[in-house]
Amino acid sequence: MFNFSFSTLMYEFEVLNEFQTPYFLGSTFRGILGKRLKKSVCIKPFEDCKKCEFKLSCPYISIFETEYFLNKPSKYVIRPPYEKKYLKEGDKINIEITLLGDTANYWEFITASYSGIINLGKERYVKLKNIYFFHPFERKYYSVKSFVPKFEAKEFFNEKLPKNSLDIKIFPTYIKLQGKNIKYSEFDKNVFIKALITRISNVSKNYGEKNGKIFLDKEKFDFLPKSLKPSPMKRWSNRKKTSMTIPAFEGYVQIKGDLSQIYPYLKIIETINLGKSVSFGLGKVNIL
Repeated sequence: MFNFSFSTLMYEFEVLNEFQTPYFLGSTFRGILGKRLKKSVCIKPFEDCKKCEFKLSCPYISIFETEYFLNKPSKYVIRPPYEKKYLKEGDKINIEITLLGDTANYWEFITASYSGIINLGKERYVKLKNIYFFHPFERKYYSVKSFVPKFEAKEFFNEKLPKNSLDIKIFPTYIKLQGKNIKYSEFDKNVFIKALITRISNVSKNYGEKNGKIFLDKEKFDFLPKSLKPSPMKRWSNRKKTSMTIPAFEGYVQIKGDLSQIYPYLKIIETINLGKSVSFGLGKVNIL
């Protein structure tokens, strides 16, 4: 038995000038969130966060730095657009953020961090226009009024299986198992199931409840990788003051057979992403 609560927000930004987007904006949106969030909530800006007496109750630590300071999975997941695109004034850019556990209570801090005019780098200016929440069981977006509803992961087990074959798009994803970075050529059924169970177990254990092990019978379905390829992602680390390359991969997989057992887990992974560096926008999975 496992469960955790979550909320998914979509932030819609209006483009203020013409520019070309890079393929990957996840690290940029994460950096903006961290910088603005800390500036708005920190009451001891000259104190080292690790030594700060308020670190266990600080919204900045609770939302943004759970991995680095608390040794827990990120409490939020970013899903940015993955495409190079030429945008003109008035166009829109959307990003989704899923908040895990009680982080949904802090949604207004995140909204404030993305409010106003934002520079995405190299004179790419956008402004927050609208905020929506996603209803995962109705598959609809609704405008945010005064609160953001929470949903329960266990409700995915009430979802009806649409068919016995599913195509899944894997956006740039970084998987590390037993200290080893997984290459695209190594992404098979066993790796997929292990990564899926590990991700769901970690989130449930830290931000919900988990009793016992998750078991999936891999003999019930076939796993067919399609068009998998490396997609090394580069990002700038403010903490390390250097450019870093993440050994990610992307592509498509098809799952065929008796999917009644695994389907709810696929829906959960579609919500919380797969693998590592989900707070940077990696691990996005779409059931097509």
